[in-house]
Amino acid sequence: MKDLKKLVKRAQGGDADAFVQLMEENRQSLYKVAVCYVKNPEDAADIIQDTILSAFEKIGDLRQPKYFRTWLIRMLINKAKDFLEKRSWEVAFGEIPEREQSDHVLEHMMYEELIQSVDEQYREILVLYYVEGFPTKEIGELLDMKDATVRTRLRRGREDLRRAYERQSGKGKNKMDWKQEKRRIIPERTGENYAR
Repeated sequence: MKDLKKLVKRAQGGDADAFVQLMEENRQSLYKVAVCYVKNPEDAADIIQDTILSAFEKIGDLRQPKYFRTWLIRMLINKAKDFLEKRSWEVAFGEIPEREQSDHVLEHMMYEELIQSVDEQYREILVLYYVEGFPTKEIGELLDMKDATVRTRLRRGREDLRRAYERQSGKGKNKMDWKQEKRRIIPERTGENYAR
């Protein structure tokens, strides 16, 4: 945490190397959250690029360096929502988006298919909680929700994910199979992530 504060302070002072290091440390988090929203790696890359540019321009506005990651992810979420809104207008006026043709690594295909089948209001919370390791309180701050709402949606999201798994794998699966499979497809929260 102390190193993060120092890096942020250096970046705020105009140190480009410190800013690049901050972006490198958060690259995977940015990608996972962006793909959760737009479902397309190319669009996710564009959103990440816009987010990095905005972060570079506005890093001086960040008051508390310890909240850098939360600030950055919030900025990314806003960019993703703006992108989706713009795209919905384009589709409404006749521009048909190209069909996604990306090569996903096989081990991630089931997870991505399952997570995309979950309702969006639950999906973003599941990704922020399990993949990014944000605590429910911080997720609430990111998404402007009460902590209790986040916990409720997290519970419902888990249930939605379980149902999606059962649909995908067939009706013959029992709850024990789901519990074993959940450990494989949902990333384990590490002590470091869990302590945030």
